[in-house]
Amino acid sequence: MKNFLIVTLIAFILIAAGCAREEESKEVIAQINDYYMSVEDFKQDLRALTLYRPQSMKTMENKMQILNDLIEKEILLQVAQTLNLDKDKKFIKAIENYWKQSLLVLLIQKKAKEISDSVYIYDDEVIAYYEQLKSRNPEIKLLPDIKQEIKRSLRREKETAMMQEWLDDLKEKSYIKINEEVLKNMELK
Repeated sequence: MKNFLIVTLIAFILIAAGCAREEESKEVIAQINDYYMSVEDFKQDLRALTLYRPQSMKTMENKMQILNDLIEKEILLQVAQTLNLDKDKKFIKAIENYWKQSLLVLLIQKKAKEISDSVYIYDDEVIAYYEQLKSRNPEIKLLPDIKQEIKRSLRREKETAMMQEWLDDLKEKSYIKINEEVLKNMELK
């Protein structure tokens, strides 16, 4: 019975803590026209600020300054939307380009990590590389002095080769048709 009460009490505390977090995210810190900025929205914007430092949130004055900056930004965004700038072709193209670039960065980072996690440099590779260097430059430092540098260099070479191999494989599996006549006659204005 005692264990049941303890388990029930712990469960109640965990549920209450979860509800408190949910209530905090719904709690409105500011209203700007029809937009309601929740505590969670405010915290997300704070995290996104590159100059944000946790210690700057200690004073009410600093909190108000950051909040006022975010309010001004929201007002400007609302004005831009009122002027339909969010539907402007140049804006849409810029967002499209940003989206593509961001997506490419995420993909490359993911693949680079996957490749990096799979690369291992063996001692015999380091020795062979060192012997090549030594044959070109007999005055080279001793292997123990440059072993880590050689490992980094070999790692970069392997990772680059594997990334290129992955890209070549993707291209090989894709249907690609180039109209060379159009390319030849195309001019940039």
